[in-house]
Amino acid sequence: MPHARSQHPNAVLTPKHRRRMVDCVLGRGWTIEATAERFQVDAKTVRKWRDRFLGEGEAGLRDRSSRPHCSPDRTPRRLRRRVIELRRRHRWGADHIAHEVGLSSSTVQSILRQVGLARLDRGDRTTNEPRRPRRYQRDRPGELVHVDVKKLAAIPTGGGWRMHGRGAQHGTGRHSGAGYRYIHTAIDDRTRLAYGEILDDEQADTAAAFWTRAVLWFELHAITVERVITDNGACYRSRAWAASCTAAGVTHKRTRPYRPQTNGKIERFHRILLEEWAYIRDWTNESQRAHAHDHFMHFYNHHRSHGALGWQTPTATFAHLAGDNLPDVHT
Repeated sequence: MPHARSQHPNAVLTPKHRRRMVDCVLGRGWTIEATAERFQVDAKTVRKWRDRFLGEGEAGLRDRSSRPHCSPDRTPRRLRRRVIELRRRHRWGADHIAHEVGLSSSTVQSILRQVGLARLDRGDRTTNEPRRPRRYQRDRPGELVHVDVKKLAAIPTGGGWRMHGRGAQHGTGRHSGAGYRYIHTAIDDRTRLAYGEILDDEQADTAAAFWTRAVLWFELHAITVERVITDNGACYRSRAWAASCTAAGVTHKRTRPYRPQTNGKIERFHRILLEEWAYIRDWTNESQRAHAHDHFMHFYNHHRSHGALGWQTPTATFAHLAGDNLPDVHT
């Protein structure tokens, strides 16, 4: 039977040293008390390993599971199935499930841990299936470009509530009057090269004009866009968007409803934007933040390494794929 836990090879009571302890008693005639003193253990421990060796031989000197043979207070199978069902169907936490089924939250968490459902991020957020996500990456730059919009509150002159605190006494009431800004972004699936603009809205004409400029930007970087994927937002279902895709010779694809994972690369990019640009410091006005956005986009494309790219930058990835045909804008 394999050991229940890993031990130091020179520890006092590994199977090897238990055999030596038993040899002192049975082979060399030492007393139980003298052997206990020699190995710095209790006399009961010496008797236990001596008796196990006499009854089972070498196998008796190995560790055993401490699990009891019978557990009369074990949670009934019916309740265990109910706990698992509630977790998968509603994605409730242990406290909520414990209230519903009449168990303690620690018992519920133990049940979830045993079946691999202790963490919500281990399963698919939409289907609740406990499986690994299916990741994909296109073979060529431009084969697929992801597009989306991120809405951010604009910053009033002098800074917003993050700098001065919430409340009218700080000049940052519930409605500051600064409005919102909309970050339109396009990111290449293969290289992660990204192009973004901060615009005033997410209307159809605005999104279509942004896409026309994005296609030109990718062409300037020697990338011919073949397909674009978006969510099902109104601006991406408009005639203006369809016309801009047709004019550029690009095939438009949309994600399945309520499946943002399909467009996950740009969702992750927007999270990076929030963490490393939008909320990394306090901004005193909107133009200051917009100016920093341009610098961050350059940093993202040319200097920020990506784990999904083998810790290369998007520019370095494109250079590797393009060989000696790298345009000047990448250097």
